[in-house]
Amino acid sequence: MSNNKEQDKYLYSFEVTDENAKKRKFCILKPNRKMKEAGELFYASKLSQFISAGILPKIVWDKVFKDSGGIISELDQKEYSNLFMEFSEFRGSLDDISVKSEKDRTEDEKNRANFLNGQIIRVRKKMQELEMAQVNAFENTAEAKARNRTIVWWAANLACEEGSNGVANVLLGSGSIEDRLDNYDSIVENDKFLSDCFSRINYLVTIWYLGSASIFEDFKELDDEYLKRIESENLESDDQPLSITDEISSLENAEKVEVHTTDVVVDLSTIV
Repeated sequence: MSNNKEQDKYLYSFEVTDENAKKRKFCILKPNRKMKEAGELFYASKLSQFISAGILPKIVWDKVFKDSGGIISELDQKEYSNLFMEFSEFRGSLDDISVKSEKDRTEDEKNRANFLNGQIIRVRKKMQELEMAQVNAFENTAEAKARNRTIVWWAANLACEEGSNGVANVLLGSGSIEDRLDNYDSIVENDKFLSDCFSRINYLVTIWYLGSASIFEDFKELDDEYLKRIESENLESDDQPLSITDEISSLENAEKVEVHTTDVVVDLSTIV
């Protein structure tokens, strides 16, 4: 738990040990009034820019969807419901086997677990394709595009690493948003540890921007859930037989945009 002095400076912070066994501290700065005003102006300018470029605002898209009978067809709704039931059944069966440790499982149970993992990946991939169709529909609005750019702006300004002197240094450096995104690309290509840390921060900044976190305890709870999900996905990937390697790769690519009921996490690498 963070102390009060730290909460005055940061929305959230966490420590991670890098590949050289060095403990490093990353943080999300707490924006002041001036920065909040700058963020609002950035959103307004981007919204105006997209509308001027011919991107339809949400109110127009709402009418288009209403006139065409909705975003997702009844057939797709039924398919999604059936897939969800399949997913729940496979997950329940896998949980029954997972009660035993790996070494205590019989050969049949190991084979069954591999099969169930493969089915879970297959079903989840199909579910995500349907989810993405809905998300993509909303992402075509001028408001959504301006929101995504603004989340990138906030992540680039708030993501920091605290040095040994207690000073927080912005991870992507100074300069324009374009310069900072160039730095981000370089991190992704050359520093997996830092890239993973930034993805973690980006997730939390997105949640904060969308209003689902405001105090340190909120961030801590969401961060714990994020780490559990990442660990679970890594374990599922490690347990897969070679025959579904391609499916795992496709799933990981699809998960660059995380779909939840209340938020959308922006992947900086997709912003042009």
